[in-house]
Amino acid sequence: MNRGTILIYSQQRLLATLLAATIRDDNRHIIYCSSLQQLIAKSNSLRPTLIYIIDSAPFMNGANLMEMLRRSSLHRPTIYVITWQQSEHTVLSLLECGVDQYFTFPISMLRLRLKTLAHDSQ
Repeated sequence: MNRGTILIYSQQRLLATLLAATIRDDNRHIIYCSSLQQLIAKSNSLRPTLIYIIDSAPFMNGANLMEMLRRSSLHRPTIYVITWQQSEHTVLSLLECGVDQYFTFPISMLRLRLKTLAHDSQ
């Protein structure tokens, strides 16, 4: 059973590799994106079921990233953001713009794996 495609965006390859290793299994296709342009293009062409974004900055520049990732009304991937930012304002801003869940470092890799598995079973 194919569980779909997951995109991971991070400018830090090590963090993306660690996350991919944590959530990887044989029934999941994981793609790493190192630029926002690549993330948007892959999201629109591959229609992933889940997107992990390891950074909050792309949401703060007014580019309306959520709209670009969810251009089609038929394609609404779940979007999880992982970042160091823990301010209430940042968390609320991201949730208001449409992020499905917000995680902060330090983070439990087991929790991320279980969250991904729970997403697969929905």
